[in-house]
Amino acid sequence: MSFREDVFAKILTYITVAVLLGAMLVEAFVIYMERREQERLEAEAVSAQEAINELSAQAHSLADQVKELQEFQDNWEDFVILADNELCQKMREDLYQRPEVIPQEAQEASALAEEADSLGEAQETDAQEEASGQEEGSSRRLSLHFGFPSPENKEWLLPLNLGNEPSVEYLFYARAEDAERGRYIDILFEVPVNRPGGDPVLDEDGQIIWDCLAYDAGLGWTLYTPPEEDAEE
Repeated sequence: MSFREDVFAKILTYITVAVLLGAMLVEAFVIYMERREQERLEAEAVSAQEAINELSAQAHSLADQVKELQEFQDNWEDFVILADNELCQKMREDLYQRPEVIPQEAQEASALAEEADSLGEAQETDAQEEASGQEEGSSRRLSLHFGFPSPENKEWLLPLNLGNEPSVEYLFYARAEDAERGRYIDILFEVPVNRPGGDPVLDEDGQIIWDCLAYDAGLGWTLYTPPEEDAEE
């Protein structure tokens, strides 16, 4: 074999080896990409299964909530019927004239809730506007005018256990309002009643006894303890 043929053979050998190495690298790259794609699909499958399990749990939760809402709706229809009877209207008319049964602590809590709302809004303004908002909130806190809406409006007083014969007290949900400030206080009242008959118990002044059990003035429900009980403790 001549020198030229030997060089030419070596060049062909090198080219063949390079082509084979390139083919091997391409095949290795394809295998690598396939494995990555398989791992990605497996991860997506696991994520999809977790999402399916979560949606299934949410579906069961929603089904339970729908059941609870249906039960509440059934009971609420009874509340609406009871709220429209003669006794409820009598209680509504009495409470309308008795703003003094709204606990002072609840009114002060409403002022604190309003001040907290004002401070939250004031953080988005400059220091001068914030100080102005604090002064305005303080002045509003000194003039609280909570009362109960008109007896013609039946939505602000609802019975919770009216007609429960064994009970010796009625429970009422009431909403007091300060129309000037646009603030509300939700109150849970207990009214002692005489059995049999179910007529409300009257105090020494001949007025219906409205005992506040809890209130929500914008800061969450709070149990109420009358001042005289605090003094005894």
